[in-house]
Amino acid sequence: MKYLQYLAAILAVAPSVILAAPSSAQANSNPYAGVEPHVNKGYATKLEETIAYFNEQNDTLNAARTRTVQNIPTFAWVSNSAAISELKPLISDALAVQSRTGKKQIVQVVVYNLPDRDCSAKASDGEFHIVDDGLNKYKGFIDNIVAELSTEDADKLQFSLILEPDSLGNLITNMSVEKCAKAADAYREATSYAIAKLQRSNFALYLDAAHGGWLGWAANLEPSAKVFAEVLKGAQSINPDAKARGLAINVSNYNQYQAPVREAYTEWNDSWDEYHYLNNLIPHLEAAGFPTQFIVDQGRSGKAGIRTSWGQWCNIKNAGFGTRPTADQAILKNDNVDAIVWVKPGGESDGTSDVNAVRYDANCGSPVAHVPAPESGEWFNDFVVNLVKNAEPPLSPTYI
Repeated sequence: MKYLQYLAAILAVAPSVILAAPSSAQANSNPYAGVEPHVNKGYATKLEETIAYFNEQNDTLNAARTRTVQNIPTFAWVSNSAAISELKPLISDALAVQSRTGKKQIVQVVVYNLPDRDCSAKASDGEFHIVDDGLNKYKGFIDNIVAELSTEDADKLQFSLILEPDSLGNLITNMSVEKCAKAADAYREATSYAIAKLQRSNFALYLDAAHGGWLGWAANLEPSAKVFAEVLKGAQSINPDAKARGLAINVSNYNQYQAPVREAYTEWNDSWDEYHYLNNLIPHLEAAGFPTQFIVDQGRSGKAGIRTSWGQWCNIKNAGFGTRPTADQAILKNDNVDAIVWVKPGGESDGTSDVNAVRYDANCGSPVAHVPAPESGEWFNDFVVNLVKNAEPPLSPTYI
């Protein structure tokens, strides 16, 4: 209610602000076309532990396959205030690669730090809380990110930005969860503020749209599109030129882009893989006036048959690296898809399996979860070992 009052007040003094359809340039220009997604050196460094493990096992093939993963582009996550300091070296490294290779770099970044983050689960609770002025702290957090991405060096690069995984989906399905109900207005206002501020000509901004097993159900599609349009409209009430490129789906999840076989637990959901999900969502986005372009996370989606329900999301054992990042329409087969990407760096834990931990979530101790597991975001080498072994398609080796 507070958010709606906030939005109404702004619109009262700016009656000409309406939800604008994307310009032809925005609608027709794929930010992944003609550029090279930047390889995150920080992630590549973490994989050295995995290479060392395979070498200790005299498994030179999988050590070489892990070296291949070191050269696959992934997103960098800004999930707390301290991580903002990592943007400058990321930009410097991307510029060095661009200068050395002559290939335009697109730097991929996830912004993930809403107040009362991850309201329907416990594993990824963040640093800001609404009762402790979290909304204003978050706005300052966004301002600091904008400053880092607005430098002379940053202007020489392209950026693909994903905004707040596991956030707006809760406004559709989890209003019965007290924490989500209390956070709803702050989620909307914070997301609108972030969209309004993250506006530069070299930015492509994607809102998180969860995945087919969450928002892809028939009853959830229209409400989801309306929420996405609502927060964009809120952004345009702050900055009339605010726009989004589209949506990011399957972030940190395990659904396949085009599943080879429909699994039994998807029976009652027509969005049984991410390809079906985005196609089912598009008409509702069009009706709501929200852009219909997508990027799809396939970083850990290589292997089917590893779950028994949609709700299993934490450190799924026997998962494998999935389809490699690409903007090739011969693979995507859908003009509404800008690219397949790797958003969640494979090997960073989804959440701890320690039942005594403050952030323990029962999903992280389920029968399909890989245990024992460290806290969310910490390196989980046993898990990435399996990602390499179970990759589909199999990883080509890189020998040195």
